Parts: sequence; C-alpha cells; structure tokens
Amino acid sequence: MKIFFRTLYSILLLGAGIFHFIHERSFRKIVPPILPFRKAIVLITGVFEMIFSVLLWVKKGQDITRKLLAFFMVAIFPANIYMTVNKISFNPEKPISPWLLWLRLPLQIPLIIGALKLGKKDSK
Repeated sequence: MKIFFRTLYSILLLGAGIFHFIHERSFRKIVPPILPFRKAIVLITGVFEMIFSVLLWVKKGQDITRKLLAFFMVAIFPANIYMTVNKISFNPEKPISPWLLWLRLPLQIPLIIGALKLGKKDSK
C-alpha cells in the first residue's frame, strides 16, 4: 500500500511540476500579487515539485524529504486560498464552481499528512 501512495503522490507532483511550465501564466494568476517575481515563484515551485517526485523514491534522506515536502505543501497553501477567495480559474472560459474551490482547500490536509507519513518507518 505504501508503494501505491508513493507512486500516486509522485505522479501528482511530477504532473503538477510539468504543468507549472506548460501553463505558467495560469499558475501565476494564483500567486498573490503582493509577492514579487511571480513568474519565478511558479517556475521554482514547479521545479521543486518535480524534484520531490523523484526524491520520494530515494531511500537515503527520506526523513528530511518528507518533512520538506510537508513544509512545501504548507508554503503553497496561501496560493490555494488566494485562488479560492478570488474565484480564479485556470481557464477563464470555463470557470470553476466556487464550491469546488472551497472543497479543494481541505484536501491539502491529507497531502500534508501524507507527506509526513511517506517513507516513515513502521514503529514495531
């Protein structure tokens, strides 16, 4: 089961990281405008997501990887809040329902908890 979740998380991160480059302008919209260098933030977070997708499979350093990944998920949470509060859709021609945006926020919690559990040794 751990392999399944690690694979799922890894694919999710890799896909999201790639999309940061393919749809950079869309991702830039969800970075709060108070932050400078929004394009750089989008590209750097995309790189981090791709790096994490690989690091999840490296046995050495899994403890630090899972902690950094959880921290990363917390760090990007304000962008999700900004997207929700401002009803930002990646595709303006197809707006996202506000309730879906609000539903997305609590889904970040399992990603944070999951990151902390990935690679954690069973305590026996």
